Amino acid sequence: MFLTKRRAILIGAVAAIAAGIILTPLILTFTLPPDINAVKINLDKVEIENPSPEEETANLLTLNVFFKVDNPTDKTLTTSKIEYTLLANGESLGNGHIDYVDIPVHGRPQLLSGSEATIMSKFEIPRNDPSLTRINIGNLTSSDINWEVEGTADIESGFVTAPLVFKDELQRSL
Repeated sequence: MFLTKRRAILIGAVAAIAAGIILTPLILTFTLPPDINAVKINLDKVEIENPSPEEETANLLTLNVFFKVDNPTDKTLTTSKIEYTLLANGESLGNGHIDYVDIPVHGRPQLLSGSEATIMSKFEIPRNDPSLTRINIGNLTSSDINWEVEGTADIESGFVTAPLVFKDELQRSL
């Protein structure tokens, strides 16, 4: 007889494992909130940092870029990477990134449900960069500049990662 009790159990176990493997992507999408686009990443502030002696020697200007991440969903999320382009008065200063890929999930910034989190990125730019002379950053403070940022962030929940595109600007204070 071909279908013995033992073979039927084995076929059932293999079918259950195969179904689990096939349905895993569908199951994992349930761990990501359906309203992932409700998460907002805004430019909170940009600070021009006083140069350290090493930065003076390297002729670098350091900007501290602060992002405010609002998570109105009912799930706790985290981010593994934020890549962005920073503009000052319409001039691109270059690309920046914050990378937590090599850090375990429990060490990454936690975006708790129904709350905001602030994430800071150091953005270094050579002082002889032509874009700095075009916006005359040497004679300005960070509040005299219209700051803009656009980029993408990888938002994670459980085993699922989804890219989130963002764009924001800070108007100069008058």
